[in-house]
Amino acid sequence: MPLSWRPFLLLSASVCVISAADLFSNSFLVKFKREVDSNEAHTVAKRNGFVNMGPVLGSREEYHFIHHGLPVARTKRSVSHMRKLKVDPLIHTAVQQPGFVRVKRGYKPLKVENLVHNIQPHKDPTDPYFQFQWYLKNTGQNGGKAKLDLNVEAAWAQGVTGKNITTAIMDDGVDYMHPDLKYNYNAKASYDFSSNDPFPYPRYTDDWFNSHGTRCAGEVAAARDNGICGVGVAYDSKIAGIRMLDQPYMTDLIEANSMGHEPNLIDIYSASWGPTDDGKTVDGPRNATMRAIVRGVNEELSRSHKIQTCAFRILCRKIQEVGQKDQDASDLGIRAPTRFLIRGPLEASYATAWA
Repeated sequence: MPLSWRPFLLLSASVCVISAADLFSNSFLVKFKREVDSNEAHTVAKRNGFVNMGPVLGSREEYHFIHHGLPVARTKRSVSHMRKLKVDPLIHTAVQQPGFVRVKRGYKPLKVENLVHNIQPHKDPTDPYFQFQWYLKNTGQNGGKAKLDLNVEAAWAQGVTGKNITTAIMDDGVDYMHPDLKYNYNAKASYDFSSNDPFPYPRYTDDWFNSHGTRCAGEVAAARDNGICGVGVAYDSKIAGIRMLDQPYMTDLIEANSMGHEPNLIDIYSASWGPTDDGKTVDGPRNATMRAIVRGVNEELSRSHKIQTCAFRILCRKIQEVGQKDQDASDLGIRAPTRFLIRGPLEASYATAWA
């Protein structure tokens, strides 16, 4: 991966965790004593019984190793495997990755029969569910305050529709064959970190549990005037699918590699997930993930003054918070000690049409 970083914006509804104490994966963060290429890293991994999954954040010193002889989750560290790596003459340190839990942000589905059809169709996108997307154009159709919306039509009128911008949806996958998304899908910028392949398609479940990422993608870049569902807030933009939220646990390497994936192709990283809202779960990014965020801040904000946002419940002086409002202007989500505040709509919108 190239070491040069492109300006990007990291959007997050909340990025905290529920602790999964004493859970360890079969993934290892290996740091070499010097820079090595992928072939040499592969040789070192193979002679120690591991598989090299590639560099971490484009580094030539840090690599992601997996041992397929270990269970994907266990309650004790594998001391013997750690020792084997550490005695290798080329390896400086090796850290077995602990597992932790990430939870998708919830939403409140709305019933079509409770909504009022009172938007002028000839002035608006012709997509059938646009009239229910109060956060794009709020006429009080859901009983909320009229005109309390994103005022996005003013931006559209100026030709600001997201063209040439790619947003990475870091989630449980994206249905990139959906007719409302397929023409706005950026395959080159996409990857599946849950299965380690370039096809971030959601894993099927009977209850549509893994439709969250597709819904988020629809809110961003669903096509306009195609007679399907609703319209994205940036309907001329591209979306990349980064599947990283569909495994029994989260690891620091999965999060870091997701947030650092293809920075030369991706402009915005969207992470719409967090902890159960129990008021007591407080956590933040681990070592590699924090380095991915800090690198984006240090290497990009200094050159372009672009914005990176997050909602970690920690002090992030240069990182901004993202929160939510519902149709009645009530604040939702969390607050962080940052300089700016960015608010977006609660997912209790008809964006749920992109299931």
